[in-house]
Amino acid sequence: MRGGARKTDPFRIFMPHPSSLAGPKADDAARYAAGLSLIFFGGLVLSIDIPLIRLSESGFATVVFVRGALSFLVAVLLWALLGRGGRAPLIAGRLGLAVTGLYALATLTFLLAVFMTKAANLVFILALNPMFAALLSWAIAGEKPSRATLLAIPATLLGVFLIVGAGLDGSAWLGDLAALMTAFLIALALTLARRSRQDMRYASAIAAIVPALLALPFVIAGGGLQSEAIGWLVINGGIVMPLALICLAAGPMFVPSPVVSMGYLVETVLAPVWMWMIFFERPSALSLTGGGLIIATLLAHSLVELRGRRAPQRAS
Repeated sequence: MRGGARKTDPFRIFMPHPSSLAGPKADDAARYAAGLSLIFFGGLVLSIDIPLIRLSESGFATVVFVRGALSFLVAVLLWALLGRGGRAPLIAGRLGLAVTGLYALATLTFLLAVFMTKAANLVFILALNPMFAALLSWAIAGEKPSRATLLAIPATLLGVFLIVGAGLDGSAWLGDLAALMTAFLIALALTLARRSRQDMRYASAIAAIVPALLALPFVIAGGGLQSEAIGWLVINGGIVMPLALICLAAGPMFVPSPVVSMGYLVETVLAPVWMWMIFFERPSALSLTGGGLIIATLLAHSLVELRGRRAPQRAS
């Protein structure tokens, strides 16, 4: 297209052109705002995931299969219907395949955590995502963490120790470990996607087919789908997850991976609220203390980092 740079439209979340990343500095603020809109909306939608899984009262293999298969099918359908005029690839080369594999592993560890620990423990530990992303960006891209990041890391680790300490009262520490692994895998996937500058918006949703295929033999061996209210699971896999995953996976095209990871803070804040309201699953005092420390630290970190990015733009 001639006659100027392509403008970023935050509502065309499935069809932004990757070349817009190379636009002039005048478009940086607009692209950054579009990225923030994507990740905020994705995190908001994602916060409904855990309550819908619990409402379905489904077996583990049923959740993995239905959730994953529907997410995959909807992503392929969106790719086919909305891809005209510059179709984004389902898998962007070898690096895209690696990122898809990381998302697949993260899906498995996340679902294990859902069934093995409290929702509050799970989403609070997932709030470590931005810290992992910042460290991985340093190791992979050579981007040294800021002073704010270095100060935030010990505070978030303390919060995790408090949360895991609550889980050690029973067998929940395995679920806490699975949640920690999920946070690391997602951060690594986002960092690699950001580093590549390739369009990997579908990678996370496409990756859901891997755990779905692994769960299929267990579904068959168990006599079929086991669910008391499978409609909730269909809504989750067919609408909630594809929408949330595509929005969050598209984020690295617009903003750095630690900022994309901040989108998961929306789930961190809202998911325990939904669980408390629906199931009266009150988080333990130790988990609330640790989670509150993590949230406060990451929010302060976000404000400092965002202010630092805006200052050079104002000066120019």
